[in-house]
Amino acid sequence: MTTMVIDKVPAQERTLHFVEPLPGFDGLDEFTLTAIDDRGLLYSMRSVQERGLRFVLTPASCFFADYHPDLSALVAEALGADDAADVDILLILTISSGLTDATANLRAPVVVAPSTGHAMQLVLDDDTLSMNRRLIPDQIPDELGAGE
Repeated sequence: MTTMVIDKVPAQERTLHFVEPLPGFDGLDEFTLTAIDDRGLLYSMRSVQERGLRFVLTPASCFFADYHPDLSALVAEALGADDAADVDILLILTISSGLTDATANLRAPVVVAPSTGHAMQLVLDDDTLSMNRRLIPDQIPDELGAGE
């Protein structure tokens, strides 16, 4: 499994087609994915059908290097990817006032096959995974600009 390449942030938005609607959002299957920052740490995922609906996501590896959910070959097949290693893993964030209080949903990642643009949100059956894990535990890492 891979995560999004963060050294090459897309200059334009990409269209994602969800092979299954996001839970609670029936009928909304197309979203645009656009980098929010030039480092590729944050992405905006906006519904094409309802432009007011937007999620903020991050590549899982940016903040949770130890996060490696087991993706089956069935997931890769559903997304049109050759292998589960060809799938990017993104986490949906909840942000109240900024990154210092933001949380990530580790139990329901969004998985994307970059080669096809197909995506789905997986709800993992693992009670050890938090649905609201703090993005930044106590201090802002240097790669987020704390030392600048």
